[in-house]
Amino acid sequence: MKKVLVITYSQSGQLDEIVENVISPLQGKAEIVYEKLKPVPPFPFPWKDISFWDAMPESVEMIPATLEPFKFDPGEKYDLIILGYPIWFLSPPIPLTTFLKSETARKVLNDKPVVTVIGARNMWVSAQEDIKKMIAEAGGKLKGNIVLHDRHNNLSSVVTIIYWMMTGKKERYLSVFPKPGISDEDIAGAVRFGNPILAALNNNNWDSLQEELLKLKAVEAYPSVISMERKAKRIFRVWSRFIRKKGGPGEKARETRLKMFKWYLLFVIFAVSPIATLVFYLTYPFFFLKIKRKMKYFKSVTLNQ
Repeated sequence: MKKVLVITYSQSGQLDEIVENVISPLQGKAEIVYEKLKPVPPFPFPWKDISFWDAMPESVEMIPATLEPFKFDPGEKYDLIILGYPIWFLSPPIPLTTFLKSETARKVLNDKPVVTVIGARNMWVSAQEDIKKMIAEAGGKLKGNIVLHDRHNNLSSVVTIIYWMMTGKKERYLSVFPKPGISDEDIAGAVRFGNPILAALNNNNWDSLQEELLKLKAVEAYPSVISMERKAKRIFRVWSRFIRKKGGPGEKARETRLKMFKWYLLFVIFAVSPIATLVFYLTYPFFFLKIKRKMKYFKSVTLNQ
């Protein structure tokens, strides 16, 4: 029987539910080993205001932290590695970065097929590019990617995700805003992605997996959102370096700069991003072919060096 290692990090449990549905067709047909990453100390959920923003610099800079000892045996031979993760500030979450930069990851991922499963608000491309690089550095072979995201508009989803992260309540804020996070329908529908994964696992043929997943709409990429995201990630890097000059995580000295970043980001999202979206669509026809090539790349599992 084939052996599959499933490694996830999820605070709210939403990502774990998605992954569980994705791999449900493999149940009873492969031996599945689970590893839920546990940071030391744990990140809070729900977040307290400043602790939420305090995770930004190290997320963006991809600085490893500390994890509890792994329960799985890295010496075992796994036929497939599945990595499930949410997005933190357009970046991989710190616990997954910590794992992927570890010697354990190099040992267990080396020359193994990897499938990533992402649960996001709406921006995930930059984080996945970081993940692609770390998988490659660990010797893994990325063969598939699945992305589930919040389908509500950008501004309302910002309000609802902050409400959810700060209260732990996945419910309609003020009975006006939509329910935060990925819809129950999309989470349940993730089951369909397990069949092509199982076929590739049984046949040990991974070359066409991403193509098969794309036929099932495993990845949807929106040019205007990706354009904003790529610009924002560059700005986040400037802020992360600026904040880290005042110390590491939890340092009181950097709270003022964290608050500056918080209000800057909220201003940009609500005041600047609508204008940026309008400008994007006005100029879209002039860059159509270039954008089309980029969308094809971001949906793929290849890595531009």
